[in-house]
Amino acid sequence: MPITPRYSLIQTPTHLHIEVSIPHVRVSTSTIDLRVVDGTEVNLYAPPTYLLRLTLPDRVIDEDAVEDSLSCSAIGFSPIQEEGTQSNEVQRLLTKEDLPKLQYNPEKNHGTLVVILRKEEEGIWPDLDLLGRLQQPTQKMQMKTASKKLLVQEIDENGEELKNNEINEANHEVMEECMSVQKTISYGLFKKYSNVFRDYARAGLANEMLECPNPDEAIGNGEESTELEEQYRRELRRQTENEKFDAGRYLNDLDIANEGDMIFDSAIMMKPHWMKISKSELSGESFFTSDESHLLAELPRQTNFPTNLSAEQKKSALLCLLDILFAYAYDHRTTDGDPTVESSWTVMILSPTLSWLECYNPPYDTIADVICWSIRRSLIYPYLRSYELAKRIAEDVCEIMRRGRRTVIRCLLQMHKIMEKSESHYLFNKLYIDPLIGWIQQCDEDEVHQVGDELERLLRANASNSADALGKQHLDLDLEDIERRFFESDDETGTCSSDDEDSSSTVDYESDDESGGDTEITTDEEGQTKRFTNEDGRQSSALLDENIGQEGNLIHVMQNLTVHKDDS
Repeated sequence: MPITPRYSLIQTPTHLHIEVSIPHVRVSTSTIDLRVVDGTEVNLYAPPTYLLRLTLPDRVIDEDAVEDSLSCSAIGFSPIQEEGTQSNEVQRLLTKEDLPKLQYNPEKNHGTLVVILRKEEEGIWPDLDLLGRLQQPTQKMQMKTASKKLLVQEIDENGEELKNNEINEANHEVMEECMSVQKTISYGLFKKYSNVFRDYARAGLANEMLECPNPDEAIGNGEESTELEEQYRRELRRQTENEKFDAGRYLNDLDIANEGDMIFDSAIMMKPHWMKISKSELSGESFFTSDESHLLAELPRQTNFPTNLSAEQKKSALLCLLDILFAYAYDHRTTDGDPTVESSWTVMILSPTLSWLECYNPPYDTIADVICWSIRRSLIYPYLRSYELAKRIAEDVCEIMRRGRRTVIRCLLQMHKIMEKSESHYLFNKLYIDPLIGWIQQCDEDEVHQVGDELERLLRANASNSADALGKQHLDLDLEDIERRFFESDDETGTCSSDDEDSSSTVDYESDDESGGDTEITTDEEGQTKRFTNEDGRQSSALLDENIGQEGNLIHVMQNLTVHKDDS
């Protein structure tokens, strides 16, 4: 099966250059096949290994356009566009110099092929660095693929062909009958998958990969609706979280900012990669590295998401993206940007979408709900269980979303690499990460910015306590009551300690003018005063000093020390 080669695009106002790396391929005019279809579809085949298919955002000049222009010139017809004609018609006389060209450089990357295409209309095309977007098929290709699947003509009882709406109604009835026989649990982005863990994954993978038990089996009796089944699963998730919440562990990290914890201090002080991006980088076409661009070019071959999504489906996908980004940002800060073998587990366990295959249903589920659930899990499972750190992570998610699609895609690409290296969590790429990377390239920039702006308003309200939608009281862990009882018990302990110190034995020395020596005075628990003196009136310490080093004298000195009770 041909693979997608590494490639990059460079444009000028008049031309588009596609640099394709095809190492170890013998290049000749007979082996390289380049075709431009309808001015927007570019197909490059370098047998037997490489195949590149691109859908351009605008039209380029192909062989058909040149032939039409030359034919018009031969019969004396001017090809200049007249007022009222279609904008995609040829506007000037084209020659063979405008045909697509190929240039081969055998020294660059062990073989690089440059495809030079002339734009039909001058200008700069946006989003050429989103290579996954360029590899999505056109609507014409999708319609052609769909028509090939209709191998059987559907007719009614009278032998007449059914219309599309009648076919859809019949299919819907059949689907209802099938669903009534056995309920299937769907998950993944846009609920595309079902029975993955039961039919395809290896035995035991679900237990290693998820916190959710039996993901392909209904929690209820199997007769409830999909919405009710999702509600059952959510209640089970929250119940499991409550059981695993450790109040003592939370209190240990309550004042971690003042305890000098190295990991916490490093996480708070770290400046992540999304904070280092300048505005010029966000607006330019050189945002992604070569490895990131190549990964972007490979992923669309593995993803397939529906078109014409509803507003609720888009919002649901954006909410899934939020809790996944929260989990990624937590791991990125606590590992100082260098993922560890535990990173895939950390991302999974902090994200309700990944750990419980959670599906959000807007408008009932909001951005505040998703962030609260993420903060809640960050106080239950990972190493650092600090509310202060969780708020910083929420600010990171806000910043990532406000910086737009490219920053989001970079985070998802790094998450793809984390999951790919894991023996237990690699399937998340197929279910969520890769589809998100493909879908986010199709989104409008404003849709991503709006989510970031709404989250920023929530964080500002949280900071000012005007409408604290992300406060501790919304986490359903009784954190405020736990802290109050902890500080009250701490105050009581401090008071008891102070009383014990006052009632403990005290030591004082008073001078005995008559004997010229010192008397050691102590007070016992019964309030009686004891005096420690030597019989000859001399200071006990003086006797010890005189007899140190003399064998047998130290015992004699101790025997001479007597205890006298003060009669007063």
